[in-house]
Amino acid sequence: MSRVLVAEDDSEISTLISLTLRMEGYDVLQARDGAQALALVREERPDLVLLDVMMPHLSGYEVARQLQDDPNTVTIPIIFVTAKHEMEDRVLGLSMSVDYICKPFAVPELLARVRAALRMRKLQEELRISNERLSRLAVTDELTGLANRRGFEQELEDEILRARRFGQPIAVTMLDLDRFKLINDTWGHARGDVVLQAFARVLQSTSRRVDKVARIGGEEFVALLPTTDAVGAETFAEKVRAATEALEIPGTHLDGTAAPPLRVTTSAGVAVATHIPDIDASNASIANALLQQADACLYAAKDAGRNRVVMRVIDNITELPLDSTSGPIGD
Repeated sequence: MSRVLVAEDDSEISTLISLTLRMEGYDVLQARDGAQALALVREERPDLVLLDVMMPHLSGYEVARQLQDDPNTVTIPIIFVTAKHEMEDRVLGLSMSVDYICKPFAVPELLARVRAALRMRKLQEELRISNERLSRLAVTDELTGLANRRGFEQELEDEILRARRFGQPIAVTMLDLDRFKLINDTWGHARGDVVLQAFARVLQSTSRRVDKVARIGGEEFVALLPTTDAVGAETFAEKVRAATEALEIPGTHLDGTAAPPLRVTTSAGVAVATHIPDIDASNASIANALLQQADACLYAAKDAGRNRVVMRVIDNITELPLDSTSGPIGD
């Protein structure tokens, strides 16, 4: 049921409009002056406001201006219902509303304009929700629900900036599922997807609210650990490694018959920057350097036999190859 606020100081007109709208199935609120109308809109958030111009305390124009200046009410549509017929009033009113109805008005016309305004409001809300969903999809890995590479890059640069500003440590952990290609080749990609989803849940359950975890490749994952020193970063990576080793993932053979639980392991490379001084290097360059160090540690973990954690602590970030003009991560 759509909720409509009728702001009208003339009691007869207010009653007429309100009864008409209620008979059409709308939930109606009533205000007798501008100040009351403003308060009701902010408190009740109606779907539409029918607003007289000439009202005590605050004019309809002033109410509309304040509603448009408030981010919480700026999207609520307004229809002016007023006796002011002059062209300049219409032009002014239409600049801050979706419609302008002059008194006396025909009830069928009023209802038609209310329906049109509410239909527009519904379409705008659907568009907003759709745009928000597309924005989330742009930075989210569809299979696991974690951030994707793009989403992670945005978060990493933001956290690098914060670490530089407040002199805090920051850690990046690269993780890779060991011999994952063999899983796909032996059990099929569908079961491989189940493994990826199970590993994503491990990352989510072992990370803190402030941490950012992402899937950046086929079986490649990364975790960003703000305000985390070497001890905390190694503890996190080891918890993920142990939890992954303990997983038992049920499944079926390619022919559909039951298969024994699948066991997997992960290797991790950790890079910890204990302090990032104010140097002539972009946040993207520092982020790239940390990712490269974590990736090098990951390769070392693989070469050492897999299912282990290798870490490098970086006390002096200037020891790393930094390009002050580097672009986004991965370019």
